[in-house]
Amino acid sequence: MPITLTRFADEPHFDRLPVQILRCALTVPPNDRVYAQGQLCRTDDAVFARIWTFESAPAPDTRLEAVFTGGGHTLAAAAAIGGDATLTLDGAPIEGKLTAYLFSGEDLQGVYAGAVLAIDADTFFGAFGRALEKYAPEIKVNLLRRGAYVSSLAPEGESVPLNV
Repeated sequence: MPITLTRFADEPHFDRLPVQILRCALTVPPNDRVYAQGQLCRTDDAVFARIWTFESAPAPDTRLEAVFTGGGHTLAAAAAIGGDATLTLDGAPIEGKLTAYLFSGEDLQGVYAGAVLAIDADTFFGAFGRALEKYAPEIKVNLLRRGAYVSSLAPEGESVPLNV
């Protein structure tokens, strides 16, 4: 089922967005499965991925990733709970086009930690061969939480269509 990249005129309003569930593979023992969630949206300036994991003490190397594919290219944004963030196009780093911040807290679902990844909109659409979004090829996405086990929107190595 496709995910729609909701567009906001100013800042993202995450409380208005649907939440995508990230699941572990059924081969992961039930007591080791980590529950995670994600959201996607955009403004005129950036494409946002918000991903959070429900675990009381995630390892510093736990990575939250948004992987976009289309037109033969892969654009990947990631942030580690320990603080580093990266943006790559086909494996090559892109500097200065990703803004990321970490957050943590607790609610009725439990203790969580997460990241908001903001990719420059021109970089995002340009990565797929077109500067203008209306000419963008089909873009797909997978949201992942990587740690001892992987939680993901689609099975690892797969993705779901993204309506831009």
